[in-house]
Formats: sequence, C-alpha cells, structure tokens
Amino acid sequence: MTERISRRDFLRLGAAGSATGVLAGCTSPRRWVVLEPFVRPPEQQVSGIATWYATTCRQCPAGCGVIVRLMNGRAVKLEGNPEHPLNRGKLCARGQAGLQMLYNPDRLSGPLVQSTRGSREFSAIDWNEGINRLFQTLQKAGPAVAVLGGATMSDHLFDLFSRLLAAVKAPAPVMYDLYTELGGYRMLAQAMGQVYGRAAVPAYRLGEADVVFSFGAEFLGTWTSAVRYGVEYGAFRSQPYGKRGLLVHFEPRQSSTAVTADDYFAIAPGSEGLVAGALLRLIADGNLGLPGRAESARGLAPSLDVEQAARECGIPVDALQRWARRFAEAEHAVAIPGGALAGSSNGMHAARAIEALNVVSGSAPAGVNISPLDLGLARKSLNTFADVQSLIARMRAGEVQVLLVHSANPAFELPEAAGFLEALAKVPLVVSFGAMVDETAVWSDLILPDRSYLESFGYEVVSPDFGSPVVSSQQPVVTPVFDAQATGDILLTAARGIPAAAAAMPWDDEVDYLSQIVAGLPEAAYPASTPEEKRARFRQHGGWWQAPAAAAPTPRPQPFTVTAQRAAFDGNESDYPYFLHVYPSVLLSDGRGASLPLLQGVPDPMTTIAWQSWVELHPATAERLEIRDGDLLRVTSPHGEIVAAAYVTPGIRPDTVAIPAGQGHQDLGRFACDRGSNVVQLLGAALTDEGGGLRWNGVRVALARTGKRIATASLESKVGVTEGLGYE
Repeated sequence: MTERISRRDFLRLGAAGSATGVLAGCTSPRRWVVLEPFVRPPEQQVSGIATWYATTCRQCPAGCGVIVRLMNGRAVKLEGNPEHPLNRGKLCARGQAGLQMLYNPDRLSGPLVQSTRGSREFSAIDWNEGINRLFQTLQKAGPAVAVLGGATMSDHLFDLFSRLLAAVKAPAPVMYDLYTELGGYRMLAQAMGQVYGRAAVPAYRLGEADVVFSFGAEFLGTWTSAVRYGVEYGAFRSQPYGKRGLLVHFEPRQSSTAVTADDYFAIAPGSEGLVAGALLRLIADGNLGLPGRAESARGLAPSLDVEQAARECGIPVDALQRWARRFAEAEHAVAIPGGALAGSSNGMHAARAIEALNVVSGSAPAGVNISPLDLGLARKSLNTFADVQSLIARMRAGEVQVLLVHSANPAFELPEAAGFLEALAKVPLVVSFGAMVDETAVWSDLILPDRSYLESFGYEVVSPDFGSPVVSSQQPVVTPVFDAQATGDILLTAARGIPAAAAAMPWDDEVDYLSQIVAGLPEAAYPASTPEEKRARFRQHGGWWQAPAAAAPTPRPQPFTVTAQRAAFDGNESDYPYFLHVYPSVLLSDGRGASLPLLQGVPDPMTTIAWQSWVELHPATAERLEIRDGDLLRVTSPHGEIVAAAYVTPGIRPDTVAIPAGQGHQDLGRFACDRGSNVVQLLGAALTDEGGGLRWNGVRVALARTGKRIATASLESKVGVTEGLGYE
C-alpha cells in the first residue's frame, strides 16, 4: 500500500476523472456551455436564443424537477419541469433562489486548511494537496471514520460514502439535519412502519379528498413536498362539478396553511394526539348514526374522557362532535400528521392516532405500499437524534479519527446540550465539503468545497413519491463557476489508494458510476432501448418514471394500538409560563436559505417581516407584559436564552409564543451572518418517548423586556389589529 498518491498519479487520476466527467456528458450540446460570452458562438446556439437543461432542485430533500434557462452560457432562470411527475412544472421560492447559490460571492474558490480550529484563518491549498491529506488520513484511520450528512445530499453520493465506509469496516453514514427533524420525516416513516408495515415518508393525496383534517401539517409552507402539495391543494379546492374540498386545521399557531382552512382550532401545544383520539372515540361510540364507521373505529379508539380531552385541547365538545360526524360521513376523508408532532414527547402516539382516522376512513397514504418497486438504486435512510448522540459519544471517546461532513451544519443545527463541539475537539481530522464557510466549517481542519447542484451530476429517489416511483436526474447546466470539485470524484480518487475501497468503488469517475446505475433502470415512460439512450433520455427528461398505470394497491394496516397521552415539557409553569412553538421558516427553512439575499428579503407570508428574527405573542399576553411590536425580548428556557423582536398577533394562543428557525448565523456568508437569533439555543437534548427523536417541541420559556426596541423590517400595517391595546 502506498503512503502517498504522487502528484503525477493524482493529476493523472484526478484530471482523467474530471475530463472523463466532462466528455461523458458530451452526448448533449452541453460541451460548449461556458461562462464567458461567445466571441465565436458555436453553430448550435444563436446569440440571444435561450437553451434549457433539465436537472433536480436540491434546495430541500423533495427532489423537484427543474429546467434551467441559459443565455450565452449563463444560467439566468429556473422553472419547474413540466414533465416531472412530482412538481408538474411548479417551483417554490427556494427553488427559484437556486441561482443565487450558484453565483453566491461567498462561495469558496478552492480547498482550504485551517491551522487552528475556530480561528477563521484559512490558507488556500491546491486540490492535489487537499485530496492527499484526506487520503493519507483515511488510509491510517481504518474503521475509525464517520460521515455526518444531511437530507439534501444526493442519493448517489450517499451510496459512494456508504461504500467507502463499508470497505474500511466503519459504521454507516449518519444522515440527520434540522430540516428533516422539524419536518418529522423520520418519525412519520417510523409511524407508517408501525401502521402499514413499511417505514416510508407518507404522501397524502389531497386532490382526491373531500375532507382534510390537518394536525399541524404546514403543507402549504415547508413540509416534505410542499410544491406537490400546492398542486394537490389546487385540485382539492377545485374539484369537478363545482365541488370544493373542506379543510380543518389544528395547530397552536396560525400558519400559512391554517389561514386557508375553513375552520381553524388553536389547540394546546402537544395535544394533537388527544384531538385525534377524541374524534376516534366519538366515531366509535356510535352516537353519530354511522354504524359502519363506528365498527371500524372501535378496535382503534383509545379509552379517554372526551370532555376532559376537549378541555385539555381547548376545543368545545360540540365542535369535536360536529367534526367527528363530518369526517365519518365524508366519502374520502384524509387526516394528516404534521411535522410538529415529531418534536413532542408523545409524537409517535399522536401520529398513530391520526393515522387511525385514515384507517377508519379507508384513505391510506401513498408511498407506503408493502411491496414497492425495487429500482436497484441506493437511497438515503434518515437517522434519529439518538443516532446522532451515539456518534457524538463515539467522537468523545476517541473512536472517530476522521469526521466527514456533507450537506449538514451540526454546529448550527444541534442544541448546545448535545455536546457536539466538545466531542469534535476529540477528532483529529474534520473535513467539511461545504461550498461556503458555515458554523461547522469554522471548526474543521480541511474544507474540500463541493460543486453546486447546478454544476453536478447525481440522482435522487423521490420521497415521498405519491404512489409512483420517481428518480430525478441531476446534471451540470454550466461549467463550474469556482474551482470546486465534485465530492464523488474526490471519494473515488482517494479510494484508489485503499485496496478494499478500490474494489468496492471500481468506477473511473462519478459519471462512469452514474452511467452504469442509470443503464440498469427499468423501462421508463419515454422510449429508450439501449443503455446509451437510457442515459441520454434520463438527463434530457430530468429523470426516470413509468408511464401512468393503475393505482397502487391500498396498503393493509397492521395490528397497532392507539393511546392518548399528554405531552411533556421542560421547565415548570411558574418559572417558564409560556409554551415555545418552533417552526421552520417558509423561506429560510432550517437556516440553509439564510445565505441567499432573495430568500432573506422576501417578506414572511404571515408576518411580512424580513431579514431578522421575531417572537410571536398574543395581544393579551403583550398587554399583560406591557410589550409592544419591536420591543427586544429576552426569551429564556431551561437550556438557554436568545434575544429577538416582539411581534404581536392574534394568530397564536395566549399561553404560547412562536419563533421561526433559520436566523442567528455567525457564519455562512455576508447575507446570513449576525442576523437574528438561533432558536435552537433554547432547546435541550431530551429524546421523545418513542422513536429516538429530538424533543424540540417540548420546552417552556419566559419573556422579559430588555428595554431596547428595533424597527422590524415589516411590510404590513397593523392599524386596528391591536386597537385599544395601546400599540402602534
């Protein structure tokens, strides 16, 4: 085994890899795509005439198909791919902002080393030295290697990381980020495994429903596949023969989904399971005059006192009876468990109770069929917060010699109580593949910046898939803007010096790997006979999917139990009088969008505030505490404190305050740095009762004025909203 890849070998291998990557993509006219205006334009392009390339959006894990408009070799616009069966030509604001990720002035222009962690004093090195440092450490570390990744990591890259770790007998990658934690991805998949026998993120067909009960599911904001849910919602509200679907929403805070509902209930935090249990109990008791529904509900309904549950939830009994009847009478009623459940101690119990309503109505979600089509592709499996804690324990014990971080920012996303930074100090080499210096890269030794998703190859198995399997394709639409390298090529190059890894990863480069994978896909909706044609069509159409076929069989529920439990909260009521409701920003999501000025500058749809953090509180609470809009408040929990501006709104319960995630970065570029506060600092590291999730929605807080005020960057006029309360 060689101790070092020589410069000549590296240049031969690396240059051959990158050259092959470019040449392999030259079956399309993309070979002439360059950034500079053409002095002698190629014959394929007429100056001023746009060309379009299909690829995949990676601003969130959904995997929407996009087409990118190029003018003179420059990407100038992103749109939804009209052929793609997931988003059907639609695209959200975050997807539109992808160009600012590509051309962001704070992207790294090459690999960096940091002599002292946390100093932010980086030195540029060439790629030869950077990859050799990685190779030498991997070679010596053996199985003491760990990978911490996020859900926006491409599935093909997850496969390569997994193969590398398996070859050196290291544990599998840990895939965890704040976005999927706030969205409840893992918890929902676990609940579906208990109810239907397959752990998969569910997809709810709103377009086929006549009644929808949403339990904190922000499907019109940022929850799992929000763009597709927007399409489904349009069909739900405008059905044939003038029929309009009915939406009822249960959530402590009035979200962008709640304001569109026909009826909205500001329920007590953590009481979603009690509401669903009470509805089940009312249907099962048989007093609604629907014997068929009552019979199917009797085996699932929990034993509870409906009147007591109504008091704890904050919903009148007659309202529960009215909506239980409406749900049971509906021809196609759907109940949706939202991401907020995942952060409650009783989240899994609540998810089962809500899914029991679907079992009673016969409206099982898509994507959880027991025998899914096997595409032969690797796909990410998300880990729990308990798995992250295990990794941190290994790091603290000195069992991890190399930590590779990709598509995640744990130094920003994890609560301080998790002890990540303290454990990181025990790891000899930390490598970040981030394209920008974020909070985790600041504590790294080596940064090998990956290319933007608009400069990269890859694939993504869509999840949730709404009942029809889809594989989205990713391809470069421009030549790299900066001197970044594809992480897949870096891993393949480094693996060649490790015999076991070289055998497990025999491909010349990333494109060679993808070509073999795509060639093995089954017959698609579009004609493609030979492997070469399959690969070309895969890129041309933006992915692989089958022709419309008969609906997948409805999954049969497995035996499961429904219990109604109250949620637990950190902090006693006397010291911490208010429940904390954390939610992902519609625009910044979990904070990854904070580096993009377009997303920072777009007003929040509910508060119209931009560029800062805020604390939402009810007018009655504000009056009692003598708080006005713009007052800087100190928000304190048993685990930490932050400072943010007050925003008084009637769209929240008086016993609850709400704070969006996404702001509070100390790094991640000029547009994100030193704006607002990171709500994660208020959270502890406690686990939920089931599933091993982070209990991020189980904290109480106290509010105190700091004596300072700021002008909130808000577009709305609140004249009359707080009339009589003395507010401006």
